[in-house]
Amino acid sequence: MTPFTPVLLLLALGLAGSSESETQKGLDLGARLEQLQDTLQQVFVGLPLGITFSQLNKLCSTIVDLGLVQTKIIPDMSRMSFLLRTDECQNVSIPLTEAEKLWEAPGFYQDRPTVIFITGWRTSITDSNSGPAAKAYNCRNDTNFVLLDAADFIDTLYSWSALNTEAIGAYVAEALLKLDRSYVIQKVHLVGHSLGAQIAGSAGRNFKKLSEGATLARVTGLDPANPCFYDGNNLGGVRSGDAEFVDIIHTNPGVLGTPKVVGDADFYVEGLFAFKSGCGASVSCSHDRAVKYYSETVYRTNTNNFLGKSCGRYADLWDGRNCNDTRAVMGYGASARDQGFFYVDANDEEPFGTNANPEAYTASNSQCGAC
Repeated sequence: MTPFTPVLLLLALGLAGSSESETQKGLDLGARLEQLQDTLQQVFVGLPLGITFSQLNKLCSTIVDLGLVQTKIIPDMSRMSFLLRTDECQNVSIPLTEAEKLWEAPGFYQDRPTVIFITGWRTSITDSNSGPAAKAYNCRNDTNFVLLDAADFIDTLYSWSALNTEAIGAYVAEALLKLDRSYVIQKVHLVGHSLGAQIAGSAGRNFKKLSEGATLARVTGLDPANPCFYDGNNLGGVRSGDAEFVDIIHTNPGVLGTPKVVGDADFYVEGLFAFKSGCGASVSCSHDRAVKYYSETVYRTNTNNFLGKSCGRYADLWDGRNCNDTRAVMGYGASARDQGFFYVDANDEEPFGTNANPEAYTASNSQCGAC
C-alpha cells in the first residue's frame, strides 16, 4: 500500500502550490477529473474511493482554515458577465458591473421568471454540461435563461477555485441588487453544478445580507462540490437558508459531490452509491449526471419523471427499501412542501427518470429548443 503522505493529497487537489506559469501550462494534477480519481486511488490503494475523498476533504478544509493556501487569482467583478440566451439562441453579454442593463436587453422578457445557471470547476460556458439545461429551458419558452460567465476564476487549480466561490457569489448578489428587487425575490432561480452550486449558495446568502433580509425564492444545487467544503469553518457551502427553498440533487455523493444533507430537500439518486447506472466507475460521468437529470425535468412533458421516497434515517438512503413512497418530485418541479431527504430511482439511459411516460417523453436530442 502506498504510504499516506499529506503531500500526495495536496498534489491531488493542487494545494501544494505551483507557479502561475505552471497553471497556465495546465500542469496541475487536478486538471482532469479522471486523473484526479486515478491519483487518489494510488494514494490509498485498496481503500474505497469514498474514504479517500473523505480524508482529502477533511485535510483540504483544515488547510483552508489554517490559511496555508491562498488563491493566486483574485476574482474581479469587472471580468464577469451574465450571458442571456435568447429564444433565437443568441448570447447577449451583460457585465456584472452593469447588471441593470439585463432588464432592457434584447431577448429578456420582464414578465418571465429567470434562471441563472452557474457551471462548475473546469467547465466553461461553452461546454456540454450547461447545454442540456439551456436547450430544455429554450424548449419551455417561458423562462429567461442566463449563464454566469466567471470561468477565469473557477477554471484554475481546484483549491483556488474553491476559495473563490464565496467572493464570486458575493459579486452575483451585488449584480442582482442592480435589478428590480421585487422581481429578483419572486422570480430569480439560481441553479449551480459542482462549484457552481457553492457559488449559488454564496449568492443567496450574500443577497440576504446586502438586502438586509430579503431572500431569493430558490437555489438548486446539482451535486454540490465536496472537496474542501463543509468540514471546515471557511467554506461552508450551499445550505438551507440560502433561499426560501434550497433543493439538492446528489449524484456522486462522497466523491466529487457532497454526501451531506445540506438543503431543505435533498434528493439522492440511486442512494448513497457514488457511481450512477450507466457510468461505470467514472466519477465525472456520475458527477455530471445531476445536470442531465435536472435538465430532463425542465421539459414540460418530463416534470414528474423523478419521484423521491422520503427516508427517516440517513442510513436508509443506501437502498431506499425502508423509505416512504411520498412521491416527492425531484428537479424543475420540486416543491418547498417536500422537506427532508429522499431516495430516487433512475434508469441507466434516457429517459433517466423511472416515472417517465414513454408516449409523452421529450428526449434531450429532440428538436424542441434546439439551435
